[in-house]
Amino acid sequence: MRTDEFDLEIDGQMTIEDLFEPPERLFAVSRIFARARKSMSLAEQKTFVYALALLRFTEEAKSSYVRLNKKTLANILGIHSDPNHLSVDLFDNIKNLPKHSYIEIAMSDRDLYASGFLVTSVICFKNIVRIRFNEDYMSLFTGLSKDYITMWSMDIFRMSSKRSVQFYELLRQLTDTRNDVNQHGWGVKQFKEMFGIPKDGKGSYMRKDGHFDRPAFEKYVLQPLCDDLKKCKMINLVIQPDGKYYEKVKSGNRVVGYRFYWTFSSHPAVASAEEVRQIQQRADKNPRVLKIAKDLLEGERRQYQQDGSQSGRRTQKTVNQFTDMQNNDYDWDNLEEELLSVNDNYVVNEDDDDLPFH
Repeated sequence: MRTDEFDLEIDGQMTIEDLFEPPERLFAVSRIFARARKSMSLAEQKTFVYALALLRFTEEAKSSYVRLNKKTLANILGIHSDPNHLSVDLFDNIKNLPKHSYIEIAMSDRDLYASGFLVTSVICFKNIVRIRFNEDYMSLFTGLSKDYITMWSMDIFRMSSKRSVQFYELLRQLTDTRNDVNQHGWGVKQFKEMFGIPKDGKGSYMRKDGHFDRPAFEKYVLQPLCDDLKKCKMINLVIQPDGKYYEKVKSGNRVVGYRFYWTFSSHPAVASAEEVRQIQQRADKNPRVLKIAKDLLEGERRQYQQDGSQSGRRTQKTVNQFTDMQNNDYDWDNLEEELLSVNDNYVVNEDDDDLPFH
């Protein structure tokens, strides 16, 4: 098989890129993976998330690799080279993804310890980039039924630093979906440990006189986190009375840490009517998708307020539902996930490919 044949649709089926570019959707990771220390660069993290966004996290993986649209990936990474240099520039940014995907897992309560590489290869073809996962670790991202967290791909694509991605992932782990507002605080020492900032010396935010340079720390560490996270849809930082997105925690007059407050949106976006029409037009060979699209177009979306209570306070919880013409009720959020996963064949089967250097 010629390498340029990788750019064709598989068996005449549409690919996920035909519908969404870049893929703006939910993806999920096991909490085991979320807690593991990772060493990917920002470009590598975004590439990894793009690949995860093409997997069905509630189903077992059909293949160990996925195909990424090269132009879409370049756009996500902010690479705007001319066509003659795009492949080289893109590959320079992601070629070390396999090496940097190394993780160690230690679960003493289960007497389980593991180490390995999540990604085994990255191959750039004419119009696609193929990412091969290590099959031993696919259960961290697919076939998930419990003990996992979901994230929103576009939130991470908009990040400007790997620290922001790390902090976003941490806030997501700490999120209690039962709370209207979540909160958590960290001391300076904890922030330094979290982001690998040295205790002293160059880059430590310690002055020559031995005092901590708090204004510089807030400007160059905390403010960039806030600038990135305030643009997110799933995690929404709550602005404080002083106009900042964090609260200074004090002991007397001394600042000892910083507390963040955030809200959580489980499904940051829904498919628009135009997207539904596009799906209907392109999915003429998929009866399930046709039925969903038909119901969406004929039905109506409605929102109603459901009274709830928590800790003695009355709260308002918005519930999104839609009713089709036969008065069948559907949960809109679940429909969204189905609409954003319309194609069963966007992950290539092993038998469909022959590597050029086999």
